[in-house]
Amino acid sequence: MHIMNVEISEILGAFTGDGWITSSLKSLYITGNSSEEREYYDYFLGPLFSKHFSKVTPKEFIDWKVYGIGCHKSKIISKCLSLGFQSGPKALVAKTPHSIYNSQNKEIKIAFIRGFFDTDGSIWFDKSRAKTTISHWKKKYHYSPRITLGSCSKILLEQIQIMLTQLNINSKLRQSAKKGRKCNRNINNFYVLIIQKKEDILTWIETIGTNNPRHQTRIDVWKIHGFLPPRTRFLQRKLILSEKLDPYSIYV
Repeated sequence: MHIMNVEISEILGAFTGDGWITSSLKSLYITGNSSEEREYYDYFLGPLFSKHFSKVTPKEFIDWKVYGIGCHKSKIISKCLSLGFQSGPKALVAKTPHSIYNSQNKEIKIAFIRGFFDTDGSIWFDKSRAKTTISHWKKKYHYSPRITLGSCSKILLEQIQIMLTQLNINSKLRQSAKKGRKCNRNINNFYVLIIQKKEDILTWIETIGTNNPRHQTRIDVWKIHGFLPPRTRFLQRKLILSEKLDPYSIYV
């Protein structure tokens, strides 16, 4: 019998966000952005998966234009399935495993949310768009934080919303796209969980946090400078944090 713990819960959260097990049950993958998330897979998720399941070496999947980890051992995949990893297409039916959602250990729930956020969430910053805003600085610079979690599975986000409420973090669930066709493509209903009050963002950072440098560099720039320019790349944020790039110069 395989027992859930905090680290496995975080891996499961990451898998729920950006992972899949093939319908044949022969392969498991968790992948992300090739340019923005290498450090996350190289120094955190890859080693964590290797610790609890099987040795993996993160790599670039050229055909898919993503970077991440893969496992093709049937015994390991069987272990994953027993722990609540879902197989086959799961975009519409993804959910939090019972062993996590019903856990009395809040750290297990926190780890799952953090893993999901690190692979399928975002923290970004907006400027003031209110007509009553007087401050030129607030109208120009992106200072107001937002955290968003997106999924085609409404039940998954409803479960995460309940767990966030248990952690005293308020959120709103919205439908951002309706099933149909867009740009000659079939699309499904898509839902977004939004955290937008500053006090809730600070509670998230303190209680849940992130293990993905892609997110952490965004938070660190905001904490130091009070804003983060939009559409910055990971390497740009590292330059800002090393004082080799002035964030104000990005607006010029």
